Amino acid sequence: MRVVARSDDPAAATPPAASPPPPFGASAGQGGSQGETRAGIRAGLRRRPVPRLRVVLALGFGTLGLLATLALAALVSRDATARLEAEVGGQLAEIAGQMARSLDLGMFERWRDIQIAAASDSLRDPGASAAASTAAKRALMERMQATYPAYSIIGLIDPDGRVAVTSTGALEGADVSGRDYFRGGRERPFVGDVHPAKLLQTALAPTAAPREPLRLLDLAAPVRAADGRLVGVLAAHLDWTWARDMARLLEGSFRGHRAGAEILILARDGSVLLGPPALQGAPLPRDVLNGGRPLDPQGASRVGFWPDAAASYLSARAATAGYRDYPGLGWQVVVRQTADRALAPAAALRRRILMAGSAVALAAALLAWLLAGLIARPLRELALAAGALGNDRPLPPLPRSLVREGALIAEALGTAADELARRGEAHRLLIDELNHRVKNTLATVQSMAAQSLKNLGGGAVAGRDAFEARLLALSRAHDILTRESWASADLRGMADQAVRPFLGEPGSKRFPRVTLDGPDLRLPPEGALALTMILHELCTNAVKHGALSVPGGRVALAWTLETSPGGRALRMTWRERGGPPVVPPSRTGFGTRLLERGFAGRTTASLTYAAEGLVYVAASPLPDERAETGPAPPRLRAGRA
Repeated sequence: MRVVARSDDPAAATPPAASPPPPFGASAGQGGSQGETRAGIRAGLRRRPVPRLRVVLALGFGTLGLLATLALAALVSRDATARLEAEVGGQLAEIAGQMARSLDLGMFERWRDIQIAAASDSLRDPGASAAASTAAKRALMERMQATYPAYSIIGLIDPDGRVAVTSTGALEGADVSGRDYFRGGRERPFVGDVHPAKLLQTALAPTAAPREPLRLLDLAAPVRAADGRLVGVLAAHLDWTWARDMARLLEGSFRGHRAGAEILILARDGSVLLGPPALQGAPLPRDVLNGGRPLDPQGASRVGFWPDAAASYLSARAATAGYRDYPGLGWQVVVRQTADRALAPAAALRRRILMAGSAVALAAALLAWLLAGLIARPLRELALAAGALGNDRPLPPLPRSLVREGALIAEALGTAADELARRGEAHRLLIDELNHRVKNTLATVQSMAAQSLKNLGGGAVAGRDAFEARLLALSRAHDILTRESWASADLRGMADQAVRPFLGEPGSKRFPRVTLDGPDLRLPPEGALALTMILHELCTNAVKHGALSVPGGRVALAWTLETSPGGRALRMTWRERGGPPVVPPSRTGFGTRLLERGFAGRTTASLTYAAEGLVYVAASPLPDERAETGPAPPRLRAGRA
């Protein structure tokens, strides 16, 4: 038997007016581009993690509360620190002034004691024997020392500079004519600044246990007879521990935040007379008192660093100015306190603000979490309702929202559901009417073809049968698409529907005549129509001239889904085996041209006339990922629940 793969149309040389179905891979158009854009946006949203409304509001309110707390703490802390620095500086300056006045008053009293004693008759004119006179003078000095124990020694010096009598008996007979207090005391009352007295310390207590070095203040006044004649100089050495005890007593009275403040006394030249051991005896750098940051317009109080510690100090100073006729020694009293201790109230206030603000921020975040839950729950249900509406499912009952925007969304979804239901009903009616008219048109065309070709002879009968078969194949494809609402069609179902009419009587029960192999895949309407026409031509040729024309012939129809950088593509292969030998056709008819066009043009299909059987391969790009595998989408059913 000679088998020729050709068209069944006897008038194949004359192509019909109607062209084959258009390629479906290039029919997306502008609508397809917009769909791709929307699909890309949705895919991007799915890939990008989007935080929940609860998390956003809770973090937002919490962060806002925390930032407000930090800003308030910084502002209040700065203002409170400035105010507290000024207040502490004023308090330290007041303490320094109080200490300076106490020093002046204490020295004035000692200054006056010496002058009163120098005017005593016991020293001016004893009026008795030398022994009685000496005893009376010593008794006066002893009473003075007992009254004020800070005196280390009190003595009367004769006009020649030799010590005549002392309160303790020490140094009597010693020559002190070269001392400043003797030379100054001959003319007027004299006061000398603090100085060390190592020799006198040994003389006063030669067997006493060692203690801190003795430092003395010198006081002297002339002793004159009734006629004004100089009879001697009364001198007293005042132990510096007097000032130290006074400073320690004042420091001990500090309470609260002033506790721990230190009092320093500086000499006229800036050396430290009383203060920390690391500073005592050495001149204090000028930048300590004059540097740093002033806390008052006068610069009496400052904040800055000191050489004996790494910490910052608040300090204030006050100068001694004397009292009445006591001229003073030009001392400066400095009171200092570490900035951490002095500004502790500001730090405590800042901590309290931070704690309270953190609690408020936490409460705000918790409130935002709860409020966001009340807002987000209806929004989530609205989103699910919108998803159901987008998947052609009935609109579920819509929740009541606490905010106006949620109510507007619910109202819009309800309106959209009503409109989609109305459009869906109109669409269904339109599709039904269109299908009815298409079937009527196909029936009319079939009737016209039958009437036109019935009297043209035997060859016309074959052409009429081929034409009617193609119309029936096209009609069956329309039936499948109608059931699927013209959305898409299952490739396997279309192939099974196309080859079933050509199988005739069943062959071997063990080996089916036509096998279908490939993944589940849905084709758009254009592709479904093109596939139906291609399979119809292949089956018709196989039944008349190919593998299905003999009992032992077999046909394998396979398709694959290929992915490349350019997108997805469908590749279909029709392979015949066990049929008569195949030779190329002598002429090209309508069926051959339709097969060569394939799905998307001449470059996408090929016919191979192999001796063992015809092989047909066609490929077509799929429009986009919306051609998904799986069951057909449900028909549109929209409505308000």
